[in-house]
Amino acid sequence: MRRRRPGFTLIELLVVIAIIAVLIGLIVPAVQKVREAANRMVCANHLKQIALATHTFHDAHQKFPIGGRPPVPGAAIPTGATNLWVELLPHIEQGNLHDKWDYNDNRNNVIGDRDATTAHVIKLLICPSDPLPADVVENSAAISPSWSWGFYGMSSYGGSAGTRSFPPGSPPNFPGLSRDGIFWIGSSVLIGDITDGTSNTFLFGERYHRDPEFDLRQPVVLSGVAPITQLGKWGFVAGTPGIMVNVTLHSAAPINYRVPTGGNAPALLDRAAAFGSGHSGGANFAYADGSVHFLSERTPPLMLQALSTRSGGELNTEVGY
Repeated sequence: MRRRRPGFTLIELLVVIAIIAVLIGLIVPAVQKVREAANRMVCANHLKQIALATHTFHDAHQKFPIGGRPPVPGAAIPTGATNLWVELLPHIEQGNLHDKWDYNDNRNNVIGDRDATTAHVIKLLICPSDPLPADVVENSAAISPSWSWGFYGMSSYGGSAGTRSFPPGSPPNFPGLSRDGIFWIGSSVLIGDITDGTSNTFLFGERYHRDPEFDLRQPVVLSGVAPITQLGKWGFVAGTPGIMVNVTLHSAAPINYRVPTGGNAPALLDRAAAFGSGHSGGANFAYADGSVHFLSERTPPLMLQALSTRSGGELNTEVGY
């Protein structure tokens, strides 16, 4: 009689493979969920550090940093330009980078390709859940002045400009700018100016860099404007609209707003500076009291706008963090 050799039958092998497949199917989503929870915590910590740095700036200068200042109008050399991130550099452990910033000739900040001052990647400004194709991008916005063309480090965050950051409008007043938040062109906000209460007012929020419909429609309805993956350049200082769309955000659109199919120019302008994130269901926000909270993307628009303004007289007691 032949002795039966030990081993798996084909059916047993298939059962084992099926069990392993089921286990993998259960484990992968769990791992992804844990990873996203960790990313969300890292992001909240980034915003906390940024908020504390902003308060340190306020203690030193008796005001929050300016939202932005374009180059001196009419000057032969672009000079004097800055924005809130540039001003915060010494307070986020980037003093050496701030020392390199040339206020007298802003062209020098972009010189050097990927070694330029503006091309420096500041890890504190990058959310791990933000799907940035690259941490450094080359400015391709045709409407920006040629001296500003070059490489820029990206940011996943923006200062709260209030209800309208990146507007339709024209010089010299840009009437579409709401100026009811904390940061805008020429802003000089004190804590005492936040009469709605620092615990009821945004200081910073998240920016999300994925919107295929935006990039599909942008060449059609906003020719010359940068794609969504290039908005958020921390060192951009060339002109009022450019500064505002790159370093500030607004509540003109809901959290995690996406451009609808066939979206027009106003839809893209709303999206360009909208709050949003790669986190599931909402985004992190740093408040003017230094706290950080996660807000649902279902937050009502009026509530979102109330939280983005510093002195609207609203009471925001029903927000679910």
